[in-house]
Amino acid sequence: MVKNNPLTNFPFSAIVGQDNFKLALILNLVDPLIGGVLAIGDKGTGKTTLIRSLTNLMGEQKNSPFINLPIGVSEDRLIGNIDLEQLINAKKEVINPGLMAQAHQGVLYIDEVNLLQDYLTDILLDAAASGSYHLEREGVSHYFKSRFCLVGSMNPEEGNLRPQLKDRFGLSVIIETPTTPEVRQKIIKQRFEFDDNPLQFIDFYKKQNKKVATQISNAKNKLKSIKIEDAIIEYCSELAIKHQVEGLRADILLVKTARAFAAYQNLSEITKETVDTIADLVLNHRKKHTPPSQQNQSQKQENQSQKQSSENTPSKEENVHIRIPKNTFQKQQKTTNNTIQQGVKTSVNNEGTILEIDTKKTIGQYLTTDKFELKAKRRNNLLKQHHIFLIDSSGSMLKDKIIAYAKGAVNKLAKNSKTQNTQFSIVSLFNGEAQLILKQTIILNEIETALTTLQTGGKTNLKAGFKEVKSICTNIEYNHNLHIITDGKLNTGDNLEDTVLAFQTFCKGIDNTQVIDAEKGFVKIGEAFELSNRINANYEVLITDN
Repeated sequence: MVKNNPLTNFPFSAIVGQDNFKLALILNLVDPLIGGVLAIGDKGTGKTTLIRSLTNLMGEQKNSPFINLPIGVSEDRLIGNIDLEQLINAKKEVINPGLMAQAHQGVLYIDEVNLLQDYLTDILLDAAASGSYHLEREGVSHYFKSRFCLVGSMNPEEGNLRPQLKDRFGLSVIIETPTTPEVRQKIIKQRFEFDDNPLQFIDFYKKQNKKVATQISNAKNKLKSIKIEDAIIEYCSELAIKHQVEGLRADILLVKTARAFAAYQNLSEITKETVDTIADLVLNHRKKHTPPSQQNQSQKQENQSQKQSSENTPSKEENVHIRIPKNTFQKQQKTTNNTIQQGVKTSVNNEGTILEIDTKKTIGQYLTTDKFELKAKRRNNLLKQHHIFLIDSSGSMLKDKIIAYAKGAVNKLAKNSKTQNTQFSIVSLFNGEAQLILKQTIILNEIETALTTLQTGGKTNLKAGFKEVKSICTNIEYNHNLHIITDGKLNTGDNLEDTVLAFQTFCKGIDNTQVIDAEKGFVKIGEAFELSNRINANYEVLITDN
């Protein structure tokens, strides 16, 4: 646990940009029952600096702690425990408060919340949403207040939160690296001013911080007096339905967050404009679809200007969507595969012709010559081909547009393999999960469409991918070919042994395997190459222009 000293933190009012994040934090200070803020963004964008600067707004308030929760925290340290020594020896009931109880009326911050154990995250979110919790230990029950502002930050490249846990955070913001030179220069200058003379820098922004703190205090007092009309509740519900959110949590939070914003703005009632201002904070991590009617005017103007400037030029996204690699992708060497079909042993030769044991001839020869020799009969029935593309679309594949070349590899392999009896499937690996995005199609255009909608980000879970492959390679009339396109950077905690075991467990129906290594850089870990050796797969390096 780390308690922050407000006198040593960067001033809240001095933070450049990140207005949505600032607003989300302020609204949670006004009404902690909103349920906290999840900040998702690149490393080095100032997430932690802004969160720690909240102490500037709470410094003059008594009993307003700022507690930094360590990732390796135990359940007892989080919720509290009974002092067993005192209970047994002195027969005294001594309760040691947990970090959640210590954070009451303050801020509880979790850096890299996506790395925290799921069940601990559940406990935290329950306590933050309800404002209290019960400690049940050794036959003793104790009630704790835990009305704190829960703030979590995460970098999606290091793994994602389960959707169920993400939904439990009241608000969320996407933090992006500033792309304007002026903004970046201002951030650098202020950082140097603070580092060189922190006390003077803090004193300069003290008046602005005090103004914000006073506004928050006034909003807290006014919160319950804000009018909530039925029309506003109806509008919030319609908004949630349009964005196809699951459950009713979004509806409730739209009203609750709008009320906090109205109180902060010193308004007497909630308007539709109030709801529209905070809607993205509530819906960012919940919505499945953003209706065009909900785009704000500035976004529309930006889209129009982009359209005018690119009428004759393809957009950047179109340029990198699919890039064809330089690989020739020679046909894989086929091996003779032995299978058991309805009790009869069969094998498939290099041409795909099925060779079946002729039981009558084998037994007849044995009876006449007393020599056992298998006799085969040939079935002129070529196996149909099924190509399964297991494509790694995790965060590491976004570097140097490797994912664009990976898509191009799928396209090229599909066109090279296309025959009348060929089917194609695509399994995508992103956010630590596997998703079947295309199942056994014979149409090449559907492959390109599926690649266009490919989701990216997070970590690579090859084990989940192999499990998904198992569900689509059960038809014995097909020769199943698996193409694994990955840079080999696996989920945190996963190792090569577990990955190989998963392949051996789930991919028994695969006839031929190919690993296409997408790892780039001067220093390589070579995990994809090692994987290909361990599972006896053909190995090929993805050749790009980079």
